Amino acid sequence: MLLKHFLLGALLALSSVAALPNPEADLHDVEARDDKHHRPRCGKDADPDPMDKHKCICKDKGKEFDPEHKICRCPKDQMEDRHDPHKCVCKDQDKELVMGVCKCKGDLKPNKHGECRCPKGTRRHGDKCKRH
Repeated sequence: MLLKHFLLGALLALSSVAALPNPEADLHDVEARDDKHHRPRCGKDADPDPMDKHKCICKDKGKEFDPEHKICRCPKDQMEDRHDPHKCVCKDQDKELVMGVCKCKGDLKPNKHGECRCPKGTRRHGDKCKRH
């Protein structure tokens, strides 16, 4: 009976030794898992920003990332190009995209409502404004 208790105790002691933490664990694996845990979820349209781990950058130039829906969209005054969905174009046909911003074409100037118009005393001829 005493031998049975001794063997049972030894068996339990050996199995608990395997559960002890390894003091020489590879820290690189732990760091790699921790890094992935804090990366943002960007969806298929964007990639994590290498400079700021909490932001996403859209793969398509000029689009803005929507963190709530995890998609990239054109800015408010723009829309996707019908011929190339990876590009944004101005919603207003009187405007053209200049360095990511919609600006009035040619001689046209924005009025107080943001609409492109010819200045007073001129008439519109395409994108040009000519005097009466």
